[in-house]
Amino acid sequence: MSFSLGLKDVFIIQIHSAMRRMTIFPKLVLTFLVAIVPLFVVSLQLNRMGAESVRKEIWGSMETRIRFNMGSLESEMDRLLRLHKQYALDEDVTKLSMMSSILPYYEVMLLHKRVQNKLWIMENASLYISEARAYIPLIGKTLLSLSTEEGMTEEEERELQNLNRSQASPVVYWQGKLLLNTIYPDPSTSAKPPIYILQSEMDQRGLQSFLRNMTGVGGGGSLLFNDNQKWMLESGPGSTTINDQVRAFVKRQPVDQHFGQGKITVDSRSYYVTFERSGLLNMYLALYMPEEQVLGPLDKYQTWFWILSALSLAVVIGFSYWIFRLIHSPLRSMVRAFRKVEKGDLTVAIAHRNYDEFQYLYRQFNIMVSRLQQSVQDVYESKIMAQQSELKQLQSQINPHFLYNTYYMVHRMAGAHDVDNVAKATKYLGDYFIYITRNSSDAALLEEEWNHTIAYLEIQQMRFQNRIEASISCQSTRLRSVRIPRLILQPIVENAYQHGLQSKKSGGMIALSIQDSEEEEAIVISVEENGEGLSDEELHRLQQKLESVMEGSFEKTGMMNVHQRLRLKFGEPWGMRVSKSALGGLKIALYIPLGKSTNAEE
Repeated sequence: MSFSLGLKDVFIIQIHSAMRRMTIFPKLVLTFLVAIVPLFVVSLQLNRMGAESVRKEIWGSMETRIRFNMGSLESEMDRLLRLHKQYALDEDVTKLSMMSSILPYYEVMLLHKRVQNKLWIMENASLYISEARAYIPLIGKTLLSLSTEEGMTEEEERELQNLNRSQASPVVYWQGKLLLNTIYPDPSTSAKPPIYILQSEMDQRGLQSFLRNMTGVGGGGSLLFNDNQKWMLESGPGSTTINDQVRAFVKRQPVDQHFGQGKITVDSRSYYVTFERSGLLNMYLALYMPEEQVLGPLDKYQTWFWILSALSLAVVIGFSYWIFRLIHSPLRSMVRAFRKVEKGDLTVAIAHRNYDEFQYLYRQFNIMVSRLQQSVQDVYESKIMAQQSELKQLQSQINPHFLYNTYYMVHRMAGAHDVDNVAKATKYLGDYFIYITRNSSDAALLEEEWNHTIAYLEIQQMRFQNRIEASISCQSTRLRSVRIPRLILQPIVENAYQHGLQSKKSGGMIALSIQDSEEEEAIVISVEENGEGLSDEELHRLQQKLESVMEGSFEKTGMMNVHQRLRLKFGEPWGMRVSKSALGGLKIALYIPLGKSTNAEE
């Protein structure tokens, strides 16, 4: 089969081949030249279509902004309302409101502090809350997050109750403040005086900032108001006439209409208005924008178009070259930054001086790197939280065999009328359980951990006095100055009894020591025993487990748990080290850095 190509086909092929061989710069030049010709033909039509398109875009943009921001406000207020309900059922608030007159002074003060702490949490739970209060009539005070003030008068109580009954909105306007109130008992179902009143004062400046953010730049404004309660917040110092006209426009709409758009005229100027009513909050959010802000520049575009068209042909080549440089240089910077990230450098940040798309790309790149770095940090912190959770679990899992055997030992002592040993055993047992069941803090003084371990060791010695001999050596001066994670030493001693010395019928030895090592700048706590010695292969496997402890593939209790918690707290090279003991069994040494401490709240 034969065929022939026409002149037109040959020309198209040649153009296509030439375009493929072109670099970016000549392609840009050609593109601008091709774009200039249609502009002369369709300029007026584009201006008309542009005006209509802009108008629709503005309506759509205003609708999107009003719906998004109202949704955000409702979501935030709904969260605050649920938080109020949660605190209204809080045990501490209820106890302080109903039982403070019969409770000891110390316990009342503790309730004060706990309620104030919860008020502080509520106060900081949202940018829209400036202050949280709890009025307790029984004590005649109003508690704030950091202080107290005089309680409400009976007249103020009645005013709040009446507002609660009469207003459909959860946000009430009272004494110049916007308040979220939770009154118990509910005034709508009970006429009794309140037992307590929880209040959250809305931050009016924060709400005005919210309105300004919604308005954006370039004119216009926004309002948040409730005509029934006769209050209004605006995005800035706007015209009273405009605000009144906007509210009048909204008021003219049907009561059941939750959303609307329209156009108003104020002082010969036209404004686009969009509003939405919140069914949850029973208030209106309105946004207005001057029409001239939207369409005014379009009238000037036509004149400027002809002027710029005459100059565009002369500058197209230079402009194309500038665009080429504008694209090529930022891309090269971004490629270099990506290569640094590939090598693991998460501190890289790139900046762009121009306000264009590349600035957006650079900003998103920096955000991506920052989030990646934060994700790495979150994984690290999640491991810490997991360890803290495991510590709580370990505290609640008291070895039942240890408990049974200790109680039977005390029973035998009591049966033999060995009063002195009974007293010692119960004293050590009490100290042991006080420490192991106390869960107010994840950290403790080294002295507290040491004393707890000694109590455990003394109990075990009373049980195994004929089989195992223990020696204790304390040569550290830092017991009261260093904080460490709780329950890291006793599990190591327990491991020595349960595994290292379990088969010893007699002659067992365990040595517990603590000393300061200035050479390694560490506190070294050692536990040694003379159980059956580990083979070199078993010791090597144990050391490998310790080295891979941060990878997550290990048992979650016992020695590995202790090692991981020390590593997470102090980092490498601190933690646990294992070796053969001079006594013949296993030696476990805990290395804690000097000069580092752990707050109890961490």
